Amino acid sequence: MHAAAHGRIVQLSRIRKEIADLTKNKRCYIKDFRKIQKCKDVFQFKILGDTSLFKDLIFTLDLDVSLDYPFKPPFLKFCHPVYHPNIDPVTHEICSPMLLQENWKPGTTIEDVLLNVIVLLNEPDISRPVNFEAAADYINDKAIYMAKFNEVVKKWTV
Repeated sequence: MHAAAHGRIVQLSRIRKEIADLTKNKRCYIKDFRKIQKCKDVFQFKILGDTSLFKDLIFTLDLDVSLDYPFKPPFLKFCHPVYHPNIDPVTHEICSPMLLQENWKPGTTIEDVLLNVIVLLNEPDISRPVNFEAAADYINDKAIYMAKFNEVVKKWTV
């Protein structure tokens, strides 16, 4: 067996185990974790809001672990707009220090990534904004930030 083929088998085994652990543990904040692309390891899932800011909200995200995971971080993005300093307003990609190649550790699991998203939603990393308007609002006037956040939320929850 070629080394590349063996590596892919190991990768798929790890991904399957991590997905099984997520679904077996029935994490209350993660719902509907499912594969959405037949030929790639791309999954979609929902996370439930867990604080007063996100109470009753359900966020839908795509997670792509098909390229060199776990040696490279997965690609993660929201399936809808979110007004947040660390979420690109056009592509909905998440900018998290954990997901940067220079910070990524192969021991990091998919569950670690999902928990990081929840933390990032509640506590934006203002040192790495990709939505500069949201970052300025978050820093200068949280009431304006919340109003804009809620306006965007209305568009995708209706």
